[in-house]
Amino acid sequence: MAPRSVPSTTSKHEAYLGALAMKFRGTRDGAERKAIASEYAKTVKQLIKSGSWNEMPSPEDQLPDDCMPQEFFEFWSRGHSAP
Repeated sequence: MAPRSVPSTTSKHEAYLGALAMKFRGTRDGAERKAIASEYAKTVKQLIKSGSWNEMPSPEDQLPDDCMPQEFFEFWSRGHSAP
C-alpha cells in the first residue's frame, strides 16, 4: 500500500475557495451570496497570512470581480506566483 500524502493547510484552503465559488454560482439568493463572499474573504486572508500561497486560483475558483476581496487583488498584484 502506497503512503498517502496529507494535504497541507494551504491546499485545503485553496480547495475550499473552489468549493465556495461553486456554491456562490449555484445560488441567486443575495443573502447567501453575501455570506459566501464573506467566508471566501476570510479564507483568502488565511491563505495570505500563511505565507505559502503560491498559485492564484483558476477563474472558476474565483468569485465575480465585484465580489472578490480587495486583499486578493492586492496580494496577486504584488507579483506572487509559483516558484
